Amino acid sequence: MIFKNELVASAAAQLACDYCCNAEDFIGTANKATLSRLCDGRRRFKSEPDFFKAATMGHGTVISAASEMLDFAGDLLSKCSGAEIFEQTKIWKINAKLAKYNKAIAFNSIFYLPATPYKYIPRDGFRLKFYEENEIVPELYPLKGFTNALMYDSTKSRHDVLAVCALNGGQIVGMAGASNDSERFWQIGIDVLPEYRGLGMGAELVSALTQAVFMHGAVPYYGTWSGNIASQNVAKRAGYYPVWTEMNAFDIE
Repeated sequence: MIFKNELVASAAAQLACDYCCNAEDFIGTANKATLSRLCDGRRRFKSEPDFFKAATMGHGTVISAASEMLDFAGDLLSKCSGAEIFEQTKIWKINAKLAKYNKAIAFNSIFYLPATPYKYIPRDGFRLKFYEENEIVPELYPLKGFTNALMYDSTKSRHDVLAVCALNGGQIVGMAGASNDSERFWQIGIDVLPEYRGLGMGAELVSALTQAVFMHGAVPYYGTWSGNIASQNVAKRAGYYPVWTEMNAFDIE
């Protein structure tokens, strides 16, 4: 049985791998800047080091940046508390610096963990079907329109490893998928067809998949952004709570 403090500690350890620092850096109040590089155990979003990214669990903030941004990051962190780094005025300053390299903050996300001990109790009215990793490509990839649930790419180290679908007759009308972002942390995504939204199906799918991810020995987590209220409500109804905030820079197209 896994408890809340253990999951939070696991999240801090995962972020430490992602940001090339110590887990304690996300628990303490001090800010820290690190040189961006690919560390063992990281979440496998990119095949090259991030140019600029920042994360906080509500205490100190850690920024991992390329050498060109490292002095700027250290100066910014010395003048702000951890949470203040994520204020829009600070993001404006970050973007002004990033623009010199044709980059900008593209994602400012909130990540959630499930309350534990987690117990999924199926609700009446939903018929669900689970798919293991070897079943996803042949059976689910031919279906389009579920891009928030599936990556539709099995060739990379980070790929779809587990899914659950809601069926109406023989039609799949909702889907939750889990990708193996790292060896231990699997991220859950959700898609429900428009005509089936508002019925509680999203939370049911996330809850069912959460239990399944735990049974596979991994830690389920859920991400969304501040403007996606519907997704935040799904997380809440599925028994998740916010644990950390993260932002990343990408090339300006």
